[in-house]
Amino acid sequence: MRRGLGQILLAVLAGLAFPLPAQQRGIATEEPALQVRGVDGSVRAYTRSDLDRLPLETAMASLRDRPASTVSGVSVTTLLRLAGLDLGANLGSAAVVGRVLVARAADGYVAAFGLAEVDPHFGHAPLLVVWKNVDGSALPARSGPFELINTGESRGGRWVRQLLALEVRDAP
Repeated sequence: MRRGLGQILLAVLAGLAFPLPAQQRGIATEEPALQVRGVDGSVRAYTRSDLDRLPLETAMASLRDRPASTVSGVSVTTLLRLAGLDLGANLGSAAVVGRVLVARAADGYVAAFGLAEVDPHFGHAPLLVVWKNVDGSALPARSGPFELINTGESRGGRWVRQLLALEVRDAP
């Protein structure tokens, strides 16, 4: 009996010392999360706090005929690598050019990119996930909590506001 009680006490103390993230404990969190889904169906979620801990990339971006401005965010390449798809590895052309990246917004808006457009080896401008303004404040509700900015395009058709998910799929 005492041995079982000691094991329970040890488990409780270990849980206090090394707590699991709230989502893994089954506790709902108020902080929104961006879902990144791999072609294998695996899903990784990133909150704004998670993104704050990742390396930022900075690029110039211009929307329509407005002056260019500096944009900072986490590259989609980084998010895909952390989710299990390392575009920096030697994957072979078929693994890249035969797939698409689909960006989904809260209002149902969808933008698609050939995965080669995300792969830095193909020489395209970075796709950045942004969650805060230049001054560090959160994006306004009409744009955030996350926004996908295609720094290589000046037309906003594939800049996705209120970004909910990025999904890698096999091309049809």
